[in-house]
Amino acid sequence: MIKFFRRIRQNLITENKFSKYILYAVGEIILVVIGILIALSLNNWKENLANRGEEMRILSGLKQEFEINLAEVRRNIKLNTLTKESTVDLIHLIRTEKPFANSRYLDSILNAVYMFGSFDAQTGLVDEVIGSGKLSVIKDIELRDRLTGISGLLDNLEEDYVIRSNYYMDNIIPFLSKYIALANQDQFMDFSSWSDTYKTIELTESPFKQKYDEIDLLLFENLIATHKLNNDFVTLDESDLRDFFIETLKIINTNLESDKQN
Repeated sequence: MIKFFRRIRQNLITENKFSKYILYAVGEIILVVIGILIALSLNNWKENLANRGEEMRILSGLKQEFEINLAEVRRNIKLNTLTKESTVDLIHLIRTEKPFANSRYLDSILNAVYMFGSFDAQTGLVDEVIGSGKLSVIKDIELRDRLTGISGLLDNLEEDYVIRSNYYMDNIIPFLSKYIALANQDQFMDFSSWSDTYKTIELTESPFKQKYDEIDLLLFENLIATHKLNNDFVTLDESDLRDFFIETLKIINTNLESDKQN
């Protein structure tokens, strides 16, 4: 009987030790899991912090890039608006009874018709963000969509630039060269819109007689009207691009302000 009770007591002691071991092992496992979770959370926090810092760097760069582009496209809209107004003035002049009575006025308008503008958008950072796969760092979905969509707007504009320029050089210049001394337009040339320092050597008035009486007025009007239309398409594209830059800058500034508040 004594042996029986001793055996029961020994079994209880053994079971108690095993229970304590299980509890110890479970505790160790819990501590390890907690440590892993803390490490993962810390790594995620550091990664999110790094991504946020990179996002702010990108947003600041995009803000500067888009502000430059906005200023440039506004400059070109101003130039091309003057060109459009000059084409209208020239068409009105062609329709008058004596369109070539004032040769200097004609030369000044022809010069203004020619001084249309174009610009090369700065997209270095946009290209870098998309090409390097950093687009995902930007949390704002609308901004990401805008960055990927800007190339389409620029392609459309470039296409219309080429159409306008090629038409003018291939059609209007050859036509005018037959009847009008193009060198006389040089007296009205103004490069201040492009450079504050560039100084051109102004040509003197051409000594050659101009052939105003041989000009086909209907053909002249059609050429200038088509140039106006080509320029209208350019200005329309640039206006869309201007609005695109303005709206995108608003989104960028909102995201930058949000980061300051956080």
